[in-house]
Amino acid sequence: MVNLTIDGKEVKVSKTATIYEAAKEAGVHIPVLCYAKKLLPYGACRVCLVEVEQMKGRLIPSCTTPVTEGMVVTTMTDEIRKVRKTVLEFLLVNHVVECPVCDKGGECDLQDLSYEYEVVSNRFEGEKFDLPTDEINPLIERNMNRCVLCGKCVRVCDEVVGYGSYSFINRGFETKIATAFDRGLNCEFCGQCVSMCPVGAILPRPFKFKARPWQLKEVNSVCGYCGNGCTVTLGTKDNEVQTIRFNDKTGVNDGNLCIRGRFGYSYVNSDKRLTSPLIRKDGDLVEASWEEALRRITDEFRAAGSASGFISGARLTNEEFFLLKNLAKAVGTGNLDHSGGECYKGLTEGLQETLGIKASTATFPQGEKADAILAIRTDFYETHPVFGMVVNQAVRRNEAQLTVIGDKQGKLTRMPHARTLLHKPGLEVNVINAICHVLLDDGLVKTEGLEGLDTFKKALADYSPDAVAAATGVDADAIKQTAKELATAENAAILLAYGLPYTANSKALGLAAANLSLLIGAAGRSGSGLYLCGEKSNSQGAIDLQVLPSEGALGVAEMLSSAAEGKLNALYVVGEDMLVSYPGKTLVEKALDKTGFVVVQDLFLSETARKADVVLPAASFAEKNGTFTNAERRIQRLHAAITSPGEAKTDFAIFQALLSGFGESAPATETEAFTKLAAETAGYEMVSLDMIGDQGYVWGSDILAPETRNLVAVEGGTQLDARFQLVTGSALYHSGTTSLHAKGPMAVVSEPYIEFGREDAAELKVVEGDTVKLKAAGGEIVAKAKVDRRLPKGVLFAPYHFATLGLNRIYSGQTAIAVDVSK
Repeated sequence: MVNLTIDGKEVKVSKTATIYEAAKEAGVHIPVLCYAKKLLPYGACRVCLVEVEQMKGRLIPSCTTPVTEGMVVTTMTDEIRKVRKTVLEFLLVNHVVECPVCDKGGECDLQDLSYEYEVVSNRFEGEKFDLPTDEINPLIERNMNRCVLCGKCVRVCDEVVGYGSYSFINRGFETKIATAFDRGLNCEFCGQCVSMCPVGAILPRPFKFKARPWQLKEVNSVCGYCGNGCTVTLGTKDNEVQTIRFNDKTGVNDGNLCIRGRFGYSYVNSDKRLTSPLIRKDGDLVEASWEEALRRITDEFRAAGSASGFISGARLTNEEFFLLKNLAKAVGTGNLDHSGGECYKGLTEGLQETLGIKASTATFPQGEKADAILAIRTDFYETHPVFGMVVNQAVRRNEAQLTVIGDKQGKLTRMPHARTLLHKPGLEVNVINAICHVLLDDGLVKTEGLEGLDTFKKALADYSPDAVAAATGVDADAIKQTAKELATAENAAILLAYGLPYTANSKALGLAAANLSLLIGAAGRSGSGLYLCGEKSNSQGAIDLQVLPSEGALGVAEMLSSAAEGKLNALYVVGEDMLVSYPGKTLVEKALDKTGFVVVQDLFLSETARKADVVLPAASFAEKNGTFTNAERRIQRLHAAITSPGEAKTDFAIFQALLSGFGESAPATETEAFTKLAAETAGYEMVSLDMIGDQGYVWGSDILAPETRNLVAVEGGTQLDARFQLVTGSALYHSGTTSLHAKGPMAVVSEPYIEFGREDAAELKVVEGDTVKLKAAGGEIVAKAKVDRRLPKGVLFAPYHFATLGLNRIYSGQTAIAVDVSK
């Protein structure tokens, strides 16, 4: 710690702090334009100049100057005020003054500082900028006439996002911030630059002219998309979410968001939302009262009893999951499951068998301190972009060595010094086994407390680096080097995402990742961790609350098979469009057709809802109170920001009413429900809502120690013998099927595509935009071609989100699909 004096006030701060950070901690205001707490010090704007006694009175930038013992700082004198005012005058020489029509009006840092320092005239003259406005993309508007060259957009895109869209070009008065070759912005549209811009140079187009900032009501909640659990501050007006506000003070994401979190909110306001219950009469779905709909459901499920089933998505709150479980009990069935019933088995079976737990062992902030990171599957950034930004910061700031095991290239593989273990589809486990083999052979294993080591070593005899290299196409030396880096790293992180398009080998990958984490001592070690991250916003909550089949009961696959055979009399589907997103559409379709009575509870009249006998209109995350638990076990609170459209109700209220119909009592409020669920949920026993503050509450502490340390050998995959193999997964811009109703993501990727590597495209004479057809055993799909450099020869890719593609007619959960290609 360092002692210094700021404006006569004694201050004690960390020796790594700057003068600005020390002053802020002491409650002393210093103006800034180019500073942001998540960016490295820069010192571009010179507005933060202060005087340091030991530096003979000269003015220095407080945001870049580190504190020293005994330093005496003065933050305001007549001279400092004069210099700051002069800096502002220089900034305004070429700056166009469009405050009345600028969307930044009312929260513009330059506007506020000009007012504070009384810049009512300018002693300097110069020609105002007249640069063209970049409105090429649908989400971000760039007006460089308003730019103050703080460089925050350049830095956040490089330091945090790792994309590098912006840079400074030209010199002197001609300096400006531009994209490559000064073209229109074309990036991943996360909007980080929007959140960083202190003026109106970079603005969110969907919010343009919607409201002034002081007209908005701000409500903190949790993003309803992926398991990262990012805090979002909803800016609401007229009972609609108008925008997502920047907030780096609350939550684990430090204000970072991806395109879905920042621009994917509009589905909440959609005029296509369900607003009234629907009941099938004479073959058609017609509007009905809640009383009639609930009575029909109660009657049918009471009659069905144990021959009924419940299938849920993973975007319900913990409190809603709690009531859903109670509802299944009230009906008399243990047939309860979520998210397709397979993708999460890496947690519920893989980690359970090895570590004795069903959750990630560390928190996201610890990932930024890692020295070595292993990402299993290239798609980890696509499924969890904000955690991907944490990885980028670890690589750039902590010089972490990143290794990616994947069947294609991607965002992670383009990070500095990243090593890609590029394998043939479906052979991830083989590569992990080879890494484990090296650790065992070279004596790099941390053996303390390990059980089953000898048996495990024998089982891995055939997975030498050379043998696996021959089978998978991965370089043997790269496998060896990866093993050594993971073993010698002080802090190591292993990352694996799971979700509906990644159902294949879910348990096997969980086992393999857990084995590796045990061998290098990452599981349960401070600063290290094994992260299994769910696709949906409350995937971890669904595991914690045990939204799973009871012993001897049916999971999703068994329920669908039973229903297809006419053995299931009633089926209740909550927040899942199974006909679009579940593998094996033919079976899902048959199950829905053969089930005697089907209820669908959702926001939209989805393809699955169109098959239902009763459809119930549900509420979005923006209309709910309750809690989510993210992939690092952080319990966070949702707060309702708007009311639901029409007669739509929260899932909590719907389950309450149904429990009442079955003569069961239900918690009166979400608060009461949390108290009850905490009492009977492992890890939640000592948690109360009062403990869940702005940063949430991590159950099990920041480091979750394994309860067991069992090595469980897992067999690797086998190569598919096919000229072309199709793999599927998530696209960066979408999450499940919900984002298909959001204008932001749809403005960037509005239709399905089939992606080709350049080598295959050239051989097949396929060019970008061509309509191509893929034939497989289960049928065929048709879509426009996308040509890129990330796919190896013989591998094609198609995202699973789009109903119009019908991918699940040929995808039934396998690692890869043999296809024939034609135009």
